[in-house]
Amino acid sequence: MSSKEVGIVGLGKMGKNIAIQMLSKGYLVVAYNRSREPVNEIAAKGARAAGSVRELVESLMKPRTVWFMLTAGEVTLEAIREAAKYMGAGDTVIDGGNTNYKESVSLGQELNEKGINYLDAGCSGGPSGALNGMCIMVGGRKEAFEAHKGLFKDLSVPNGYMYTGKTGSGHFTKMVHNAIEYGMMESIGEGLELVEDGPYKDIDIAGLCSLWNNGSVIRGYLVELAARALEKDPKLSDVAPYVDDNGEGRWAVQAAIEYGTPFNAISSSLYERFSSRSEKKYGKRVLAALRHEFGGHEVKKE
Repeated sequence: MSSKEVGIVGLGKMGKNIAIQMLSKGYLVVAYNRSREPVNEIAAKGARAAGSVRELVESLMKPRTVWFMLTAGEVTLEAIREAAKYMGAGDTVIDGGNTNYKESVSLGQELNEKGINYLDAGCSGGPSGALNGMCIMVGGRKEAFEAHKGLFKDLSVPNGYMYTGKTGSGHFTKMVHNAIEYGMMESIGEGLELVEDGPYKDIDIAGLCSLWNNGSVIRGYLVELAARALEKDPKLSDVAPYVDDNGEGRWAVQAAIEYGTPFNAISSSLYERFSSRSEKKYGKRVLAALRHEFGGHEVKKE
């Protein structure tokens, strides 16, 4: 980067906080979002507001750097292709969302043919990390990464960024990271359910999670978050047992199949999420009926 000037497209929970962190590190930020309210909020903190992707690109000094923080899929692809119409050789697109790594490879080739650099930056840390320092995995041309190393350093915790290799590797490693997260979350949930169901009904489960986060081998951010949630509502009575997914777990399971990698725990955690959302219990009805047929086991009636 020849100057500390960055455009950012997408001011959701992550993008808005990234923009705020950029401003706090002395960057001149030009911001665009389809809905106007977050643009106005960032402008009040010192950013320049843009009314369109084109206006954002054309207001930046060359060579331009535009960071995209949008929902994976068509939303991201359309926005980047729109920006590319007004960008030129030497400019850089940083895709900080959770784009499928295969789409990243194709998009990188498409932009590179126009002389535009494409860096796929997998960002971990959630909204808090976006504001205070993330963990970032960056794929793409090495020279483009080196030119933006200062930006990644400024947006990361100490030692919190890494060049992962050629285009797609940043989003691939972030996909695997998220898949591991699925498995860890599932085991935390199952373990705490056993504590809840077990014979000792007076255990403070929030306190137990806080204890585990002090010196135990399972200490970590997810256990910390479990303690935080349980302190607010020990029975989680306001939380529906419905667990969504944003696609990264599915892509990781598909990649594991493609490369013949055993993926037992993570695959199971993904299927548990599907199960939480299913009103179709036919398979379970079949299991109950089979137990009745071969063993005469009682079948509960609805």
